[in-house]
Amino acid sequence: MTTSNTLRPQLGDFVNVMDYKALLDGIEDNLGSKAAAVIIGAAGRTYGKKIATKLGASMESNDLPTILKRLNTSLGVEGTRLCLIEEVSQQENFIRVKVTEPVEMSGENSGSIRLCPFTLGILGGFIDQVMQKRHQARQVPVGDQINFQTEFEFTAL
Repeated sequence: MTTSNTLRPQLGDFVNVMDYKALLDGIEDNLGSKAAAVIIGAAGRTYGKKIATKLGASMESNDLPTILKRLNTSLGVEGTRLCLIEEVSQQENFIRVKVTEPVEMSGENSGSIRLCPFTLGILGGFIDQVMQKRHQARQVPVGDQINFQTEFEFTAL
């Protein structure tokens, strides 16, 4: 991946994951984990909607699993490296998205129960924008967060 120097000519446009984790920990320490999750999730939701708009993603263009896999261009190895979208399934009542290496899990020990509010928010905002309806989002507990994997469910409201 070529690092762009669009926003910062000398340092490039990316920062160390541990800098993000320090920000996350600081917000959680000062606001509490629940309040921090709400604020960080809302910020992610706004960003996810912007990404969907930028990509021109809409239900007319394709089915949701295919559209979400395209999101890897922005969030995965070729993009910001926020996470890797591994699997998407659309059930009658909900959408499930499995990701690996979400940025929030960086440096966590095996068995961590770390929440991933920014990643959850981005995916939720993206889905809301594409489907043109609001969804309730939740992180699904995965046994021991194996290999830094986690899953999210989105249920239409």
